[in-house]
Amino acid sequence: MGTWSATIFGNDTSCDIKDEFFERYNRGEEPIDIKDDLLPYEDDDDRFDVIFSLAHCLWEVGQLEDAFLLRIKEVIENGEDLVVSKELGADDKFLRQRQKNLEKFLDKISVKKARPKKRVAPPVPIDSKYRNGAVMAFQYHDGMWGALIAINGRFFDKQTFYCYIQTTIKTTQKPTMYDVCKSYIIDANFHNRERNSLPWRSPQFYYAFDSCFRQYLGVRETKKFEPYNDSLFEIIGYLSDWGECSGAIHSHFEYGSKTVEEFQFEARKRLGAEYNKHISVHTTMTVEEIDQEFIMRLNS
Repeated sequence: MGTWSATIFGNDTSCDIKDEFFERYNRGEEPIDIKDDLLPYEDDDDRFDVIFSLAHCLWEVGQLEDAFLLRIKEVIENGEDLVVSKELGADDKFLRQRQKNLEKFLDKISVKKARPKKRVAPPVPIDSKYRNGAVMAFQYHDGMWGALIAINGRFFDKQTFYCYIQTTIKTTQKPTMYDVCKSYIIDANFHNRERNSLPWRSPQFYYAFDSCFRQYLGVRETKKFEPYNDSLFEIIGYLSDWGECSGAIHSHFEYGSKTVEEFQFEARKRLGAEYNKHISVHTTMTVEEIDQEFIMRLNS
């Protein structure tokens, strides 16, 4: 599976396990039953990502058993996870960072959490005009126009997962859908064979974008999500839904800003900075070609 950092949740496996654990926990399942159901096989490459994630989740809800904690301690102190990471191609820098993160993680879960997380009602899915495929025109600080594309988002009544990718458009006139379709996406990963040949990169990341504006929003930020977006972005049309295609977080917007003006200022600042820094690295395929490829892949 994909790995983007040496943190406990710097990989797809740990994040997926955590999401499934709390989804089932909030539906009323017992934590130990969830853990027993999700435990990996002993020879799985991502087995330690799974058990670290489960240990974190059990600690969060106050159900981390002594025996399971002892197993986690043995794995970390014996360097078992580092051995697997090295076999999968991790370099020395990654291994040093991983070791430090694992030691901090063990210290944290070794102390019982004072206030265990309670069950919460599952979020209710809602529709959003900023759904996957939305093409969003906006103006940079200098008055020039640009465009983002919404991908891989999920929308609920009390939480939001948004993800945008930036196009190469920068024009004096508001772009049309035709302009967007003929532009490119600022990203170094999509269809990059050399980058995606690394042993720990899942094959699916060949079709993923790493230069993403991506973030999880809680209740307070979710209330501001559409109003703040409406103040800066104009939806000029929709492409198809490209499915799971985001590989990393590159930046994000401040939906926690106190005012619309603060949100606009910071968003334009970050959009301009990312454009200037990365405009030289973009996809070889146009947005139109990428859209057609995803349609064919998802329908095959």
